[in-house]
Amino acid sequence: MNLYKSAALCLWLCLVHVQASAYTQNTLNNYNNNAVDSLEQIYETQAIADNVWSELTNEFVNLYEAGNYAQASAVAKQTYDIALANFGKQHINTADSMLKVGIINETLGNYEVAEQHMTEAKKILVKQLGPYHEDVAIVLTNLANLYFEQNRPELSEINHKKALQIRIHTLGENDPAVAQSMYNLAVLYDDLTKYEQAAELYESALEIWNASYGVAHPYVANALNNLANVYMVMERYEDAIELHKHSLSVRRSLYGDNHAEVARSLINLGALYVKQGAYDKAEPLYVEAVHVAENLFGPQHPQVAMLLYSLANIYHIQGRLAKAESQHLLKDSVAKTSAHATQAMETTKVSAKLPGQTKLEKSAQTKFKKAVPLYERALKILDTSMGGEHPAVTAMINELAMLYKSIGDTTNAQKMQARLSSIH
Repeated sequence: MNLYKSAALCLWLCLVHVQASAYTQNTLNNYNNNAVDSLEQIYETQAIADNVWSELTNEFVNLYEAGNYAQASAVAKQTYDIALANFGKQHINTADSMLKVGIINETLGNYEVAEQHMTEAKKILVKQLGPYHEDVAIVLTNLANLYFEQNRPELSEINHKKALQIRIHTLGENDPAVAQSMYNLAVLYDDLTKYEQAAELYESALEIWNASYGVAHPYVANALNNLANVYMVMERYEDAIELHKHSLSVRRSLYGDNHAEVARSLINLGALYVKQGAYDKAEPLYVEAVHVAENLFGPQHPQVAMLLYSLANIYHIQGRLAKAESQHLLKDSVAKTSAHATQAMETTKVSAKLPGQTKLEKSAQTKFKKAVPLYERALKILDTSMGGEHPAVTAMINELAMLYKSIGDTTNAQKMQARLSSIH
């Protein structure tokens, strides 16, 4: 979820009830100043409506954040009906309810309904609060998120920029909400492969959040992670490594070791090391990520299988590299012997393995044997959870076929080849 969407759920907290509803005002006009009992009854009715609406709004937020979207949708509809009946069509409470209806419909994939309600909420807030109010920026942000999900980047950019302008205008350049709009725009530019613009905005957001919240904050960790990924694409590898390490450290301090965000940082840092060919550094990161995923999801979860596959790939690559280096040593030895000795001497020397070659071949076999049970376990999990013809299953079968061949297990290599043939 976009960072600011959760804040938008709490829009009602920001809306000051300074306006009498149309219902209340019209009713008051029908009474004179002496109708004390009637006025008290009206105020009491209005207070009840306010309380019910507020309680339902709280309930919506709790249900939404808990992922109970079906109930959240029903409650959002209730808040809207109550607001419309008691506050009127142009009231800020009604706009807030419209936004919530829009948010839940966006989450459920009903994009047209979501856009309709968010757009109407924006119109009401602009009319009642003015075009440069912070609550207008919240709705614009949610509209921008919606357009992003609809793959309408131009409209997403326009709305994120408007939200940013409003926040700078109303809150100043160093407010955390300004950083949130910068972050949102950065995510969009990142997706559009506009990496220079994305990096600049992530950097600016980080500067504000570090000053406002300190370094140990979830927003800081997320921005560090995303900026590191951008740096990686820009081939600023050392900068990316430092940021991923920083993000991992922040997430450990926030969540402890056994958390999905920690696993995500471990994987991102590990993937960066793999990209650089630093397999020894990547290995312990993936090992830890596997353990975290097992604790979070259970040992038979597909995510565990994919991490096992990634770790097995590291061992497999290391084994192939060691084997290739061993063969290179052998060829180099043959070339040198041919240049300085007779054919008989060459035959004698080549028949005996070099010390370095033996060590490399042993290392290759050790890595291959580490990879085998990981591939086998991953394949078993995915066979059960995804079916035998899933692309991930095919990839694992192919790797296992090559690996069995490398360790001389002809029987299992042939079995994997037969499975591949049956799939294709």
